[in-house]
Amino acid sequence: MRPLERIEPKPGLVVYRSALLASHGFAHAFSTRHGGVSAAPFDSMNLGIANAPGEPDTDANVAANAARLMEAIGAGDARMVRVRQVHGCAVHACVPGAGPATAAAEADAVVSGNASQAACVRTADCVPVLVACPDTGAVAAIHAGWRGIVAGVVAKAVGELALRHGCRASALLAAIGPCIGRDVYEVGPEVAGEFTASVGASFVLPAHEGRPREHIDCFGAVRSQLLACGLAEDAIDGAELCTVRTPDFFSHRRDGARSGRMGAVIVPRAGAAAPDQ
Repeated sequence: MRPLERIEPKPGLVVYRSALLASHGFAHAFSTRHGGVSAAPFDSMNLGIANAPGEPDTDANVAANAARLMEAIGAGDARMVRVRQVHGCAVHACVPGAGPATAAAEADAVVSGNASQAACVRTADCVPVLVACPDTGAVAAIHAGWRGIVAGVVAKAVGELALRHGCRASALLAAIGPCIGRDVYEVGPEVAGEFTASVGASFVLPAHEGRPREHIDCFGAVRSQLLACGLAEDAIDGAELCTVRTPDFFSHRRDGARSGRMGAVIVPRAGAAAPDQ
């Protein structure tokens, strides 16, 4: 798999992107902590209210951060469509003419075929996935925590792209963003058991280095599920970037309620276009 590129599209604003998605004309990004206006502990590119007691971020800061990110990636007039993420497998399909925020909608994936409505999810350890269809220009953003992985949110989002936009899975492109690394994602026996039963024993690692609990490999599980959906191996970008161990990223496991949220955003593209040469 090709690793994501770390770039600075605006001074001080750092994002990761997929060369594959970019080569097919999809404006997108996996944001980092850098380049926003939020104060500590949400400094500075926070895209989700963390609600830390006594130190909440503000809606105004989050809106300003979103605007900065969208401008930096060349999103034009597109606005982020965001949902209330609940660690399930529901998919929100964008409706032309709807507003940018759908806070009442509970979902963990957003599908869009309208160039004015960018699909977005927020993470701080869970796996963000961006999917694009070069044939139709439709896109999806997926929030895949361990519960969503077990529930099949990846397959549900790919299925919605097929159902609503006629996307063939074999033609899709995907990028897997920064998430908690398998070496640090310790879980209890109940979670390990559910992961083994639903995803496979190969994605559950034994205790090691003196750590008494098992670990799960969410990055590897998401990649496996994308392949099972019909995506080609060379159509998936990403390499494990651990949010817990990398200062670029917010991490709920590392920082708890004092953690902000990164955004994974992708803008639909009008019609098919040949990749850059």
